[in-house]
Amino acid sequence: MIDLTNCNTLVTGGCGFIGSNFIELISKKYENVTIINMDKMGIGSRTLLEIPNNDKNKYTHLKCGIQYMNYFEASHGHLKFDYIFHFAAESHVDRSINSPEAFIENNVMGMVSLLEWVRKYQPQAKVINISTDEVFGHLNVNDPAFTEESPFDPRSPYAASKASADLIANSYVTTYGLDITTTHCCNNFGKHQADEKFIPTVIRSIVRGEPIPVYGTGENIREWIHVEDHNKWLLEVADNPNCSTNIGSGIEKTNLDMIQDIANILGVKPEIKFIEDRKGHDFRYAIESHLPFELRNHDKALRETVEFYRNNYNDA
Repeated sequence: MIDLTNCNTLVTGGCGFIGSNFIELISKKYENVTIINMDKMGIGSRTLLEIPNNDKNKYTHLKCGIQYMNYFEASHGHLKFDYIFHFAAESHVDRSINSPEAFIENNVMGMVSLLEWVRKYQPQAKVINISTDEVFGHLNVNDPAFTEESPFDPRSPYAASKASADLIANSYVTTYGLDITTTHCCNNFGKHQADEKFIPTVIRSIVRGEPIPVYGTGENIREWIHVEDHNKWLLEVADNPNCSTNIGSGIEKTNLDMIQDIANILGVKPEIKFIEDRKGHDFRYAIESHLPFELRNHDKALRETVEFYRNNYNDA
């Protein structure tokens, strides 16, 4: 696993779900690390992060999108970054269906802006581009899982914007010799996820005594990993060129099964409201991955996640 001690680290999208958990992880794990968090504070962004209050680490949040790297260069161009973890992205499929332009602007053009800045001013930096398994398309029930060699076949504007960004990153490796590693992860869960996402929506609906909205028949299948495991895996990838860049758990559940698991933890019988299916709804995601360490127990991690949101919604 990489050691970020005494390193300058840039995190884009560090107020989002995965990025904020990542910053909290490295700020507690390493000493004397300079962390610059570049986040424009879009939908689902966190205002306050749980960062140790000490003098060993230096943390700065710049409220700025990656489309404006010239502004960033003017304010922080004196820093030479050892690592850049690129989380920043518009990430909700439903919103990408309704407003695809924002996803192209942020995910595709934002990637170009970021990599042009790296090419001109930070060519020494190791870049970790955090992407999604959705770039590979979807699977049927009995299809083998996607591998690192699977071709891209995105089916939503969100997935297409991420696949485009990944291809742009690959071109900067070949053309300009930048050090970029792209990872593809399955669905994440854990604390501080945006309310619009599936698991927070399920828990919120149950806690408030509301029916749970479920697309179609609820038989769509997702692979799930705890956000802490994902972020620890990213630290492995940054240090080991042989580490699996497909990040998964092997734990696949239908949406209905996940709802039932959450309801069991809360001790209730879920009330489900089936709604019109999402346009082009992907049926199943699954990726072949090779674990660099033992993942957290899924049931325990899910229980902790449910308890976090139950307490949060009770306090609301």
